[in-house]
Amino acid sequence: MNMKVTKKLLLIEFRRVFKSKLFYISLMIGIILVTGAFINEAVPHMDILYAFDGSAASYPFSVFNSWIGNWMGYEPFATSYLYVCILLASLPYCHTFSKDNKNQYILQYYCRIDKNKVHLAKFITTYVTGGMIVFIPVFLNLIMTMMFIPALKPIENGMFILSRLYYDNAFVYVAIYMVQFFIYGGAFSVIALAFSYFFDNSFLVMLSPFVAFFGLGVISTLCRRLFGLITFNPNVLMAPSHLLYDIELIPFICEPIVITLISAYIFFRKGRNNEAI
Repeated sequence: MNMKVTKKLLLIEFRRVFKSKLFYISLMIGIILVTGAFINEAVPHMDILYAFDGSAASYPFSVFNSWIGNWMGYEPFATSYLYVCILLASLPYCHTFSKDNKNQYILQYYCRIDKNKVHLAKFITTYVTGGMIVFIPVFLNLIMTMMFIPALKPIENGMFILSRLYYDNAFVYVAIYMVQFFIYGGAFSVIALAFSYFFDNSFLVMLSPFVAFFGLGVISTLCRRLFGLITFNPNVLMAPSHLLYDIELIPFICEPIVITLISAYIFFRKGRNNEAI
């Protein structure tokens, strides 16, 4: 019975997501950016032997040096997507809990269903929606690139400075980052749920994941320069083009988990006493 209630709540909340114009606007902006990256980098690489002269210093173009992930931080559209993807993730749904609190709509749930179930449905929907918005455009770029450019196995030369896994099994390497795009999108989206208890303005709540994303980047840069700490800048860790050192696996894996757990703790703890703001 409890599971049926949760499923019904999830169905209601996801219907709200898919009826939202902002959901499709966010997806469209993301798709436009990844398409721009495809045109700039993948289309010229369709002649895979253009830069290959047979020497060890050259390498035929491949999916793995043509998809958007390889150009984040180097190509304008790919870099722009990395900068705005969390903002796009927060647009469709992150403000809805704050809005429901403000207009007392949340009380319609509270008087019929256990609060924890309501909050769980909100949390899951926010996380999945944020993850989808970040993941789908990058996945489409990868699929488009694979349709026109062969997946040649990378070889170790000056062109590639990525991890050992990239050379041993490039598809696994790409798959890990694809999953990570979803996880980061979801993790930063649920920050809005925690902030909804501190801000009355739903617009500020909606912006909170984006602000937290760049705020962590600023703090990481300062800590790195002042104390020599390893980077935990999400803008860097999310980019497959970044050379990920072994020690950076700690923030790479733990950062989105910690963000999700802290957001969940604040949201569910404060939610116990919530009677609508």
